[in-house]
Amino acid sequence: MGNNKSKVKRTLSNSSKKHHQNSQYLLSKESESRNLDKEKELTYYLSNHNDEDIDRQHFNHFFRKHIFQNNFSVPIEEGLIQGGCKVLDIGCGPGSWLLDLASKYENSYFFGIDIKPVYPNEIKPKNLEFCEADMFNGLPFPDNEFDFVHQEVMSFIIKADQWNYVISELIRVTKPGGFIEIVEYISPENSGPVLTNVYKTRK
Repeated sequence: MGNNKSKVKRTLSNSSKKHHQNSQYLLSKESESRNLDKEKELTYYLSNHNDEDIDRQHFNHFFRKHIFQNNFSVPIEEGLIQGGCKVLDIGCGPGSWLLDLASKYENSYFFGIDIKPVYPNEIKPKNLEFCEADMFNGLPFPDNEFDFVHQEVMSFIIKADQWNYVISELIRVTKPGGFIEIVEYISPENSGPVLTNVYKTRK
């Protein structure tokens, strides 16, 4: 009789242990799934959908414009003034860069895409259009469409093995003889005189 009790006890112990292991496995898989979802989310866009983040992006735009005394460095201003140029901003966020340019160059056309529609849909210049799109699924435009393609501060989103594809898409939608400008932050150690002064103001 004692042996039977011992067997039952061991069986219950093994069953309980197995249930505990299964529970741990399920919790681990659930946590892993959440982490993968979070990683996937961060892969595609920065947290730019609340008021504080939108204000921060507007501020950063005008801060960079003040520091560099312009919104771009490619030699396209004459074409923008003459009109008829088509400009694309990838990962446009709330549209600060585009709103600024579209208001200034009324005879050219401006387009912005972002995976999160935090840009204005109604209150905007008539020569500006926004589109909700995921650049990793391909830019929703035909080949040779734009005179100027702009992409800014996207290295936090684009993984190392995605850059070739992203750049190939930028080239695809840019007209022959057009311009592509990619703007990214660099470490203070490699900064030129302008950015060195910028970093000093932040200390």
